[in-house]
Amino acid sequence: MPSFEIIKPGLLTTIQDAGRQGLAYYAIPPSGAMDSNAARIALLLLNQAGDAPLIECTSVAPTIKFHDATKIAISGADFQWTLNDAPVVVHTVISVQPGDTLSGKMATNGLRGYLAINGTLLVDKVYNSYATYLNAGIGGYKGRVLKKGDIIEWESSKEEGYPVNTIPLLPGPEFRWLSAAAQHQLQDITYTIGSDSNRMGLRLRGERLESTSYQLEHSLPVLPGFVQLPPSGLPLILLQDGQVSGGYPRIAYLRERYLAVLNQIPLGGEVRFRLT
Repeated sequence: MPSFEIIKPGLLTTIQDAGRQGLAYYAIPPSGAMDSNAARIALLLLNQAGDAPLIECTSVAPTIKFHDATKIAISGADFQWTLNDAPVVVHTVISVQPGDTLSGKMATNGLRGYLAINGTLLVDKVYNSYATYLNAGIGGYKGRVLKKGDIIEWESSKEEGYPVNTIPLLPGPEFRWLSAAAQHQLQDITYTIGSDSNRMGLRLRGERLESTSYQLEHSLPVLPGFVQLPPSGLPLILLQDGQVSGGYPRIAYLRERYLAVLNQIPLGGEVRFRLT
C-alpha cells in the first residue's frame, strides 16, 4: 500500500475532513477542517470528494517523505513549501515521486494550510467522519496529532493512471437493457463531443450502442449527469440546463465532480468512459 512518513510533525498537524454532523445531542462537536474553504480547494484540485480526509497544518509546517508516487495539492496559508528544497507552487496539482520530501516553514499570511492526496487516506473513520477530535481521541490517525515516524498509507484513486479525458461512470437503472457487447463498448469507444451539444445536453459521436429498447414506458425523473440512450443509439449526457424528466433509457450516470471535468472538454474533443 502506498504511504508517506512524517519526518517532522510541525506544530499541530492532524487529519481532518468536512466534520461529523448531527451528534451535538451526544455532546460530540463537528470537528473538521478549521478553514473549510481552503480544504475544499485542495480537494477540488484533485477532484476528490468534499468529505475526503486530508492533512491540516497549523502555524508550523510538517516535513513529509513520500515512499510512493502520487499527486498532491496544497492550499491555505503560505508555509513557504518546498519539494526537495525547490519552491512549490500552491493551489495547483503537484506530482511527487518515491523519496521526495515536502517541507515548509512558519505560516506567513495565515495560520492553517491543507495537503490533499490523490487517493483515500487509510485513517480512522468514527461516527461517519475522519476528522480528528483531540479531546476524545477519536478519528484521523489514532485520534491524535501526527508525530515523527508516523507512516500513513493511502489507497490510490481508481482513476489514477486513466488516460486524459477518461470519465468514471456508474451503471444506470436501465444499464441491463444494453446488449452484452454494448456494455463493453461503452468503455471501449472513444467518443467525440458533438457540435450540437449545448447547456441542456452533451451529444456524443461514435459507435451505436444496441439496446433492447430505446424508449421507457413512462417519462421518469433525470438529473444532470444522467446518460440517456435515444433511438440513434448514441449516448446523450444531461447537463445543468437539462430537462427534469425523460423517456430514454438511463444507461449510466456520473458523479457531480466528474460532470465538471466533462464540461471542460471542448466541442470536437474526445472522451472515454470507465464503469466503476
